[in-house]
Parts: sequence; structure tokens; C-alpha cells
Amino acid sequence: MMNLFRVLTLTHYRYAGLMLSIVLTLSSAIILSIYGLHLGLDFTGGVLLELKIQTLKNAVELNALLDPSLSDHIQLQYNGVPGDWLVKLPPQDSGFVATELVQQISQDLNLPVELSKTTIIGPQVGAELFEQGLLALLAASIAISVYLAFRFEWRQAVGVLLSVLHDAVIALGVLSFMQIEFDLNVIAGLMAVIGYSLNDSIVISDRLRDLLRSPSAGNIYQCSNRAIRATFSRTLITSGTTLFTVSALLLFGGEALFSFSFILFIGVLVGTVSSITIASTVQELLGLSAEAYLKKEVPEQDGMMESL
Repeated sequence: MMNLFRVLTLTHYRYAGLMLSIVLTLSSAIILSIYGLHLGLDFTGGVLLELKIQTLKNAVELNALLDPSLSDHIQLQYNGVPGDWLVKLPPQDSGFVATELVQQISQDLNLPVELSKTTIIGPQVGAELFEQGLLALLAASIAISVYLAFRFEWRQAVGVLLSVLHDAVIALGVLSFMQIEFDLNVIAGLMAVIGYSLNDSIVISDRLRDLLRSPSAGNIYQCSNRAIRATFSRTLITSGTTLFTVSALLLFGGEALFSFSFILFIGVLVGTVSSITIASTVQELLGLSAEAYLKKEVPEQDGMMESL
């Protein structure tokens, strides 16, 4: 009776988590359609100025000192190294003369400002980078789909794929809602999130497959719960240490790594939950059972007997 209660309780939590995940995914999709992605200079083109400003003030304090006519167009961003600052100019504002802009910033801040590097990215180059980034994500998705098709029964593969898609959509939805710059660092972070989410879901799915193949396999709900319990401590330890490392990068990595570490943090957090609430429940809804693997193994055994 106690075992039945534990099975029903864990199953109830998994399906409640699935409902919440569906709501979050739909909300993220709506946010993306309304706000879109805040594309960075990597994709839109523009001018990136790297400045040397020796000060103990933070970005908020420095930007507050800028003249309103200047602060409407530019924002000083900390580059992660003491004294290193960035100014990003979109294409429509690239008419600024770099030397004159630096002089104006120096006057407003009442500090010496040195221009160390100017990087110009044309709109055509930005469009090519955006296209290549999307192609990289597409190639990774196709490779994952092929791998899952060979490794698992199709219902398990669909569950894992939906789990990975869920993590990517929610991570992008949070980026869109907070209007965090979408650049090449974010694409790198997305690919890392996809890989992490896939790995976590595969660990549980591997364990479930072994349980379904065993002669003492129970119903799919019991097997799913046993697979989750067997891998739960491993999931918590792996996710906890990863989140701890990413949190340090998020707090101390500076402006240059903020978008990468932020999407990685959201993706790891959501991916840990989705491997339990989505991958393990979708396959149940699609009708996965022990017979799905037994039917595959029986013909193989019959073929061996006939050859003998």
C-alpha cells in the first residue's frame, strides 16, 4: 500500500510539473512573438569602441554622468577587466566620429578616456553571422534527432526531443522578456544548454529502458518513477555543481560574458526539471510500455533459433 502511494505521489508531481512546463513554454512563445529578440552588434552590424577609463565607479554611476543628448545614444558597459569599458553603436548611430565621441565622454565624466580599439561590423557580415548561427543550431538539432532515433524507441526519443525544445524556448523567452542582447555568445550558450539537457534526459531514459527490458518490469509508471529515483542523486549533484560554477561566472564574468552565463544558468535550471517532468511523462502519454522493447527482442531471438 505504501509503495502504491509513493508511485501515485511521484506520478502526480511529474504530471503537475508537465502542466506547469506547458504553461511556461506557451508563455515564452507568446513573449517571443511580442517582444522578439534584442539582436546584438554581431547580427545587426555597427561599431564597437573599447575604452580605457581608470575609475572605481560602476556602469550605472558613469552613465548617469553623461549628457542626456549623449546617453540617449550610448551606454558604457564594463568589459570584465578593471579599466576596460565598451561602447556599442548600432548602424544608425555609427555616424559618430570615434575621437570626438571619446572627447565628449571624457568631458562628461571629468576623467581621462583613452580609445584602445575600434571594431566595425557591417550589416551584411552581421546577417551572415546570424544565418550561420541558426545553421549551427539546426545542424545540432538534426544530429541529436538522428542519434535518438537509433538509440531509443520512438516514444522515448520524442519525449527527449520535446524536453530539449522546451528548455531552448523558455531560455529564449526569458532573454526576450528581459531584452538581453542576443549575440554569438548566446548561441554558444544555447548549444551548451541543448547538450546539457540532452545528457540529463538520456541518463534517465537509459535507466528506464533497462527497467522495461527486465523480466520483472512493472507498469510504465512504476518503471519511470524507479528510473527517476535511481538517477535523482546524480542529477542533483551534477546540476548543483554546474549551477554553482555558472553562478560564479554570472556574477563575476563581467558584461562580456553576461548573456552567455545567463542563458546557461536558465537552461541548466530548466533542463534539470524538464528531464523529469517532460521526457518521462510524454513517453507515458504516447503509450510506452515494456511490450515495446519485448516485441523488438522476441523476433531477434526467433531468428537466431531458426538459423540454428
